[in-house]
Amino acid sequence: MIKAITFDLWNTTFQNKSYSKSRIEFLLRFFANKGEIMDIEVITKCYDHIFLYYDIEDLNELYLHIHNDERIEKMLNCLEVSLSNNEKSKILNIMESEMLKDPPLLKEGVVDTLKNLNSKYNIGLISNTGITPGKIIKKVMEKYDILKYFQTTIFSDEIGYYKPSEILFQEALKHLKSKPEESIHIGDLLHTDVKGAKDCGILSIWFNDMNQKRQSDIIPDFEVKNMREIIKIINSIQ
Repeated sequence: MIKAITFDLWNTTFQNKSYSKSRIEFLLRFFANKGEIMDIEVITKCYDHIFLYYDIEDLNELYLHIHNDERIEKMLNCLEVSLSNNEKSKILNIMESEMLKDPPLLKEGVVDTLKNLNSKYNIGLISNTGITPGKIIKKVMEKYDILKYFQTTIFSDEIGYYKPSEILFQEALKHLKSKPEESIHIGDLLHTDVKGAKDCGILSIWFNDMNQKRQSDIIPDFEVKNMREIIKIINSIQ
Protein backbone atom coordinates (compact mmCIF):
# COMPACT_ATOMS: atom_id res chain seq x y z
CA MET A 1 0.00 0.00 0.00
CA ILE A 2 1.37 3.40 -1.00
CA LYS A 3 1.50 6.01 1.77
CA ALA A 4 3.97 8.55 0.38
CA ILE A 5 4.66 10.04 -3.05
CA THR A 6 7.70 12.13 -3.92
CA PHE A 7 8.13 14.28 -7.01
CA ASP A 8 11.17 15.59 -8.80
CA LEU A 9 11.13 19.32 -9.61
CA TRP A 10 12.70 20.20 -12.97
CA ASN A 11 10.92 18.82 -16.02
CA THR A 12 8.49 16.98 -13.76
CA THR A 13 6.80 19.66 -11.64
CA PHE A 14 8.37 22.75 -13.25
CA GLN A 15 9.15 23.13 -16.93
CA ASN A 16 12.86 23.50 -17.59
CA LYS A 17 13.99 27.10 -18.05
CA SER A 18 17.48 28.52 -18.47
CA TYR A 19 18.60 31.75 -16.81
CA SER A 20 22.15 31.63 -18.14
CA LYS A 21 21.76 34.54 -20.58
CA SER A 22 20.44 36.99 -17.98
CA ARG A 23 23.04 35.91 -15.41
CA ILE A 24 25.91 36.33 -17.86
CA GLU A 25 24.57 39.77 -18.87
CA PHE A 26 24.44 40.73 -15.17
CA LEU A 27 28.07 39.66 -14.71
CA LEU A 28 29.09 41.70 -17.75
CA ARG A 29 27.41 44.82 -16.31
CA PHE A 30 28.78 44.16 -12.82
CA PHE A 31 32.38 44.02 -13.99
CA ALA A 32 31.88 46.97 -16.36
CA ASN A 33 30.67 49.11 -13.43
CA LYS A 34 33.91 48.23 -11.66
CA GLY A 35 35.94 49.32 -14.65
CA GLU A 36 36.66 45.72 -15.68
CA ILE A 37 35.78 45.58 -19.38
CA MET A 38 35.47 41.91 -20.27
CA ASP A 39 34.65 40.02 -23.42
CA ILE A 40 31.27 38.34 -23.08
CA GLU A 41 32.74 35.21 -24.66
CA VAL A 42 35.31 34.98 -21.86
CA ILE A 43 32.64 35.36 -19.17
CA THR A 44 30.42 32.83 -20.93
CA LYS A 45 33.21 30.28 -21.18
CA CYS A 46 34.05 30.52 -17.46
CA TYR A 47 30.37 30.60 -16.46
CA ASP A 48 29.51 27.54 -18.54
CA HIS A 49 32.50 25.60 -17.25
CA ILE A 50 31.87 26.36 -13.57
CA PHE A 51 28.07 26.59 -13.33
CA LEU A 52 26.69 24.45 -16.15
CA TYR A 53 29.17 21.61 -16.11
CA TYR A 54 27.32 18.85 -14.32
CA ASP A 55 27.85 15.19 -14.94
CA ILE A 56 26.65 12.92 -12.15
CA GLU A 57 29.09 10.25 -13.27
CA ASP A 58 32.03 12.59 -12.62
CA LEU A 59 30.98 13.42 -9.07
CA ASN A 60 32.57 11.50 -6.25
CA GLU A 61 30.80 8.38 -5.07
CA LEU A 62 29.09 10.29 -2.25
CA TYR A 63 27.42 12.73 -4.71
CA LEU A 64 28.40 15.74 -2.58
CA HIS A 65 26.61 18.95 -3.54
CA ILE A 66 28.78 21.75 -4.94
CA HIS A 67 27.60 25.00 -3.35
CA ASN A 68 27.34 28.33 -5.18
CA ASP A 69 29.90 30.21 -3.08
CA GLU A 70 32.48 27.60 -4.10
CA ARG A 71 31.45 27.89 -7.75
CA ILE A 72 31.73 31.69 -7.65
CA GLU A 73 35.27 31.44 -6.27
CA LYS A 74 36.18 29.10 -9.12
CA MET A 75 34.58 31.42 -11.68
CA LEU A 76 36.53 34.43 -10.37
CA ASN A 77 39.73 32.40 -10.54
CA CYS A 78 38.88 31.47 -14.11
CA LEU A 79 38.35 35.17 -14.92
CA GLU A 80 41.47 36.14 -12.93
CA VAL A 81 39.47 38.69 -10.91
CA SER A 82 39.59 39.49 -7.18
CA LEU A 83 36.50 40.77 -5.35
CA SER A 84 35.63 41.72 -1.80
CA ASN A 85 33.39 39.47 0.26
CA ASN A 86 30.56 42.00 -0.08
CA GLU A 87 30.90 41.96 -3.86
CA LYS A 88 30.90 38.18 -3.91
CA SER A 89 27.74 38.17 -1.75
CA LYS A 90 26.04 40.59 -4.16
CA ILE A 91 26.82 38.36 -7.13
CA LEU A 92 25.63 35.31 -5.20
CA ASN A 93 22.32 36.90 -4.16
CA ILE A 94 21.47 38.28 -7.58
CA MET A 95 22.35 35.11 -9.47
CA GLU A 96 20.47 32.88 -7.02
CA SER A 97 17.29 34.99 -7.13
CA GLU A 98 17.16 35.43 -10.92
CA MET A 99 14.28 32.95 -11.18
CA LEU A 100 11.96 35.26 -9.24
CA LYS A 101 11.96 37.79 -12.13
CA ASP A 102 10.61 35.25 -14.60
CA PRO A 103 9.48 32.00 -12.95
CA PRO A 104 9.32 28.77 -14.96
CA LEU A 105 5.90 27.43 -15.89
CA LEU A 106 4.36 24.43 -14.21
CA LYS A 107 4.11 21.21 -16.14
CA GLU A 108 0.65 20.58 -17.55
CA GLY A 109 -1.65 18.83 -15.07
CA VAL A 110 0.57 19.36 -12.01
CA VAL A 111 -1.97 21.31 -9.94
CA ASP A 112 -4.85 18.90 -10.58
CA THR A 113 -2.60 15.91 -9.87
CA LEU A 114 -1.37 17.35 -6.57
CA LYS A 115 -4.92 18.22 -5.53
CA ASN A 116 -6.09 14.70 -6.30
CA LEU A 117 -3.24 12.94 -4.49
CA ASN A 118 -3.06 15.30 -1.53
CA SER A 119 -6.28 13.99 -0.01
CA LYS A 120 -4.98 10.40 0.15
CA TYR A 121 -1.18 10.50 0.43
CA ASN A 122 1.70 12.35 2.02
CA ILE A 123 3.59 14.22 -0.70
CA GLY A 124 7.21 15.32 -0.85
CA LEU A 125 9.58 17.00 -3.28
CA ILE A 126 13.15 15.78 -3.90
CA SER A 127 15.22 18.04 -6.12
CA ASN A 128 18.79 18.61 -7.16
CA THR A 129 19.55 22.32 -7.34
CA GLY A 130 21.92 24.23 -9.56
CA ILE A 131 22.34 27.98 -9.12
CA THR A 132 18.78 28.49 -7.87
CA PRO A 133 18.64 27.29 -4.24
CA GLY A 134 15.75 25.62 -2.47
CA LYS A 135 14.77 28.80 -0.60
CA ILE A 136 14.08 30.56 -3.92
CA ILE A 137 12.31 27.57 -5.46
CA LYS A 138 9.95 27.46 -2.48
CA LYS A 139 9.02 31.12 -3.11
CA VAL A 140 8.04 30.23 -6.67
CA MET A 141 6.07 27.23 -5.41
CA GLU A 142 4.24 29.58 -3.05
CA LYS A 143 3.53 31.94 -5.95
CA TYR A 144 1.85 29.08 -7.80
CA ASP A 145 0.06 28.03 -4.59
CA ILE A 146 1.40 24.47 -4.72
CA LEU A 147 3.82 24.49 -1.77
CA LYS A 148 0.85 23.72 0.49
CA TYR A 149 0.53 20.26 -1.10
CA PHE A 150 4.03 19.17 0.00
CA GLN A 151 4.60 17.89 3.51
CA THR A 152 8.36 18.11 2.93
CA THR A 153 10.76 19.61 0.38
CA ILE A 154 14.23 18.13 0.05
CA PHE A 155 16.82 20.14 -1.90
CA SER A 156 20.40 19.10 -2.59
CA ASP A 157 21.81 22.49 -1.52
CA GLU A 158 20.14 22.10 1.89
CA ILE A 159 20.99 18.43 2.42
CA GLY A 160 24.49 18.58 0.94
CA TYR A 161 24.10 15.72 -1.54
CA TYR A 162 22.81 15.27 -5.08
CA LYS A 163 20.41 12.61 -6.26
CA PRO A 164 20.88 9.68 -6.74
CA SER A 165 22.33 9.68 -3.22
CA GLU A 166 20.06 7.63 -0.99
CA ILE A 167 20.39 10.31 1.69
CA LEU A 168 17.88 12.61 -0.01
CA PHE A 169 15.28 9.86 -0.39
CA GLN A 170 15.78 8.64 3.16
CA GLU A 171 15.39 12.18 4.50
CA ALA A 172 12.15 12.61 2.57
CA LEU A 173 10.67 9.35 3.86
CA LYS A 174 11.63 10.25 7.41
CA HIS A 175 9.55 13.43 7.17
CA LEU A 176 6.73 11.65 5.35
CA LYS A 177 6.69 8.85 7.94
CA SER A 178 6.78 6.18 5.26
CA LYS A 179 8.80 3.04 4.59
CA PRO A 180 10.49 2.51 1.19
CA GLU A 181 8.04 -0.24 0.26
CA GLU A 182 5.17 2.16 1.00
CA SER A 183 6.55 4.91 -1.23
CA ILE A 184 6.86 5.87 -4.89
CA HIS A 185 9.01 8.53 -6.62
CA ILE A 186 8.26 10.35 -9.87
CA GLY A 187 10.95 12.00 -11.96
CA ASP A 188 12.23 12.54 -15.49
CA LEU A 189 15.85 11.38 -15.15
CA LEU A 190 16.75 7.71 -15.05
CA HIS A 191 20.25 8.19 -13.59
CA THR A 192 19.13 10.40 -10.68
CA ASP A 193 15.40 9.89 -9.99
CA VAL A 194 14.87 6.28 -10.94
CA LYS A 195 18.28 5.04 -9.79
CA GLY A 196 18.04 6.87 -6.46
CA ALA A 197 14.57 5.49 -5.79
CA LYS A 198 15.46 1.95 -6.77
CA ASP A 199 18.62 1.99 -4.65
CA CYS A 200 16.40 2.78 -1.66
CA GLY A 201 13.79 0.15 -2.43
CA ILE A 202 11.27 2.78 -3.51
CA LEU A 203 9.00 2.26 -6.52
CA SER A 204 9.77 4.57 -9.43
CA ILE A 205 7.78 6.27 -12.16
CA TRP A 206 9.74 7.64 -15.10
CA PHE A 207 8.01 10.86 -16.21
CA ASN A 208 8.75 10.76 -19.92
CA ASP A 209 6.46 13.36 -21.45
CA MET A 210 9.09 14.05 -24.14
CA ASN A 211 8.73 10.42 -25.30
CA GLN A 212 12.47 9.76 -25.12
CA LYS A 213 13.92 6.38 -25.94
CA ARG A 214 15.40 4.76 -22.85
CA GLN A 215 19.16 4.50 -23.41
CA SER A 216 20.12 3.10 -20.05
CA ASP A 217 20.17 -0.19 -18.17
CA ILE A 218 18.24 1.56 -15.37
CA ILE A 219 14.69 0.28 -15.65
CA PRO A 220 11.81 2.17 -13.97
CA ASP A 221 8.88 0.31 -12.46
CA PHE A 222 6.49 2.44 -14.50
CA GLU A 223 6.66 4.96 -17.33
CA VAL A 224 4.16 7.75 -18.00
CA LYS A 225 3.74 10.40 -20.66
CA ASN A 226 1.52 12.78 -18.68
CA MET A 227 0.37 13.56 -15.14
CA ARG A 228 -3.02 11.89 -15.49
CA GLU A 229 -1.35 8.51 -15.89
CA ILE A 230 0.38 8.93 -12.51
CA ILE A 231 -2.93 8.93 -10.66
CA LYS A 232 -4.09 5.78 -12.46
CA ILE A 233 -0.86 3.93 -11.66
CA ILE A 234 -0.86 4.85 -7.98
CA ASN A 235 -4.52 3.93 -7.58
CA SER A 236 -3.85 0.59 -9.29
CA ILE A 237 -1.14 -0.29 -6.75
CA GLN A 238 -3.52 -0.03 -3.79
